[in-house]
Amino acid sequence: MINTLGAIFKDALDKAGKSVDSTPLMHGLAAYTKLGLEGEDAKLDEAYKIVMNDMMEAVRGSWKAA
Repeated sequence: MINTLGAIFKDALDKAGKSVDSTPLMHGLAAYTKLGLEGEDAKLDEAYKIVMNDMMEAVRGSWKAA
């Protein structure tokens, strides 16, 4: 769901002439936070939490390895 949201957000940015080169996942995360979508859709909220938790675990793993 986050990737789909990201693709829609990227299309909107492209049409507005404000495109940045990034992945659909990053666009989806940006859209979720910038558009204040928390609480709008339970599945989207859960997808966001999963992605953020996975990223935080990866960061913690990198910190511990350093």
